[in-house]
Amino acid sequence: MVFLLPLLAGCAAAPPQSPAQQACLERMNAHAKELLPGFAVLGHRPEVRIQLDGEMRAGGFRQPGEVLGDATPGGRIRLRTTAVCGDRAAARAVLAHEMAHVALRHHGTPGTGVTLEWEKPPQQEIEADRLALEVLRATGGDPAAERFLECHMTNCAGTPLPRRSGAGAARPAP
Repeated sequence: MVFLLPLLAGCAAAPPQSPAQQACLERMNAHAKELLPGFAVLGHRPEVRIQLDGEMRAGGFRQPGEVLGDATPGGRIRLRTTAVCGDRAAARAVLAHEMAHVALRHHGTPGTGVTLEWEKPPQQEIEADRLALEVLRATGGDPAAERFLECHMTNCAGTPLPRRSGAGAARPAP
């Protein structure tokens, strides 16, 4: 019991954040709030809790070097600060993608979040990209964020997904 007290005390205290990190987290929460109506129009209501992690340290997630963010089905979204804090388009695109994983209730390997193999995008990544793009378009359009996501979806070499005509339109085939 004596050995557990310091451990529990360490877990209870949140790591200190710099003013810049706190400002970034506030921006990410504001972006999430702006994206929620787009999810609602498309029939989704993801409840999310955002945290920043500059190094994408352990905590139940896989951590390939190129990961900009990840999510758990329970709504915990973790974002790489170097990718999202200084680039509004990247922030909105990555956040919309991770919120899409939550909205679609995607599951990865137990205990690893939903980050899956990246050699070929698995179906869950394709679905999250498509829903995120629809949400970005449904929330009044953010051309830079849309281009960022479209580029990710096509490896910046192919043709982006066609625009949909309204929330009731059929989803594009995978």
